[in-house]
Amino acid sequence: MSNHSNRHFRAYERRIIYVLLSALLTIQILAYQISSEANRRIAENNLHAQLQTGAQVFYQLLELRQRQLLQTAEVLAADYGLKEATATRERPTIESMLLNHSKRIQADIALLSDLDQQLIASVPMHVQASDIAPLLKAPASANAEDRTAPIETLETREGALYQLIRSTVHMPRPQAELTLGFAIDDHFAQDLRRVTDAEFIFASRAADGRWRLHGSTLDGNAEQLLAPPQTLTTQSSWTLHGRHDAYLMLSLPLQREATATRGEVMVIMGKSLNQAMAPYQQIEQTQRYLILASLLLSALAVLFITRRMVAPLNAMAHQDPLTGLANRRFFDLCLRRAMADLGRKRVPFCVMMIDLDQFKQINDRYGHAAGDEVLKVTAQRLRALLRKTDTPARLGGDEFAALLPGAERGTAEHIAEKIQRVLSEPILFAQQPLQVGISIGLAIAPQDGDSPSELLRAADEAMYAAKPTVLNGDSLV
Repeated sequence: MSNHSNRHFRAYERRIIYVLLSALLTIQILAYQISSEANRRIAENNLHAQLQTGAQVFYQLLELRQRQLLQTAEVLAADYGLKEATATRERPTIESMLLNHSKRIQADIALLSDLDQQLIASVPMHVQASDIAPLLKAPASANAEDRTAPIETLETREGALYQLIRSTVHMPRPQAELTLGFAIDDHFAQDLRRVTDAEFIFASRAADGRWRLHGSTLDGNAEQLLAPPQTLTTQSSWTLHGRHDAYLMLSLPLQREATATRGEVMVIMGKSLNQAMAPYQQIEQTQRYLILASLLLSALAVLFITRRMVAPLNAMAHQDPLTGLANRRFFDLCLRRAMADLGRKRVPFCVMMIDLDQFKQINDRYGHAAGDEVLKVTAQRLRALLRKTDTPARLGGDEFAALLPGAERGTAEHIAEKIQRVLSEPILFAQQPLQVGISIGLAIAPQDGDSPSELLRAADEAMYAAKPTVLNGDSLV
């Protein structure tokens, strides 16, 4: 077959390879995506269970810290020097003692008030009565049975949030109330993170509905961390997208009701999705390597099968077994493709019909072996005369054809004269020269027809019209 025909055959084979590889790749990608999604769901479910367990641990840590700090406050309230200073009501002396004791126990604020809820002394000294008004009006202690309020909090005008510990000063009767405040801030959140290996965000919402950030272990401003305010109070877990990671978050209430004097306090506990997905990412990386290896092996297998099975079938379907030229089916495919190019690119082409005169006489006199030799030699000569872009074909019997893309009438006639001269040369068989006559008909698209059937009919009519002028007699040798 011609190089042009071979390219068409190779194009069919490549198309089969591409289709099979695309199907395999699609299946592999879908399986990988399904596996990745399943891994993510498993990781999220595990994180959700960890957050639920972590919530219980968090409440227990707060209650333990509350008891430890309460014991510290009771020891301080029992201090003899503090009792004496409280009895004298000397504010500078009391505040000096409160400052020393608060530094020692790392309390951020220390307040002393009488039983009528009037402030006696405070440190830092800039704490005003308006700052502690919510505290003085609050109950003496939090309800230990209420799991949503394990600690008592105070939010000042400056936006600071404190865990409050309250103890009574007895002399021996109750004379005053000591309140210690420990800041809930980034440092406190980091301490919890080291113990629980979880992320923490502390926020409060005032009566007007605005949220305020007090402490966080995550990078980002308040607007980013508190961006979905509707999810902060939900009972189920939700996802927070950070700068470099995503987190599964769970909101835990510390103080649920927001009143005119007390805001709603919430701690948001989170776990890193990237960290949870790390073991699965190793599996997914292995899967990606396996997909690449599978594709390479599949490509080799498809190529082998195509060369060993598809190529022979392709040749059987589109190639004349005797001459090796394209058969009628493949010639029709090329003709339809040329018509399509004519419509899109306006590329003309020529259809050439070639008939061997006196072929029947050669078969009758010398046998079918001689006829086959004539057909094979004619095919070899025709293939050698045509360009690489042309498509020679055997349509059946002693009828040949050629498709010449881009050939105008003058070019086609010149090629036809050359074919006429070369194919008319004698063919040697069994030491006998066999003379074969050649009849050629041409049809140029689109002048002679705008469909394959019209062009074939025009070329065939031109070929039969040329027969009387090309016959050289009945001599066979």
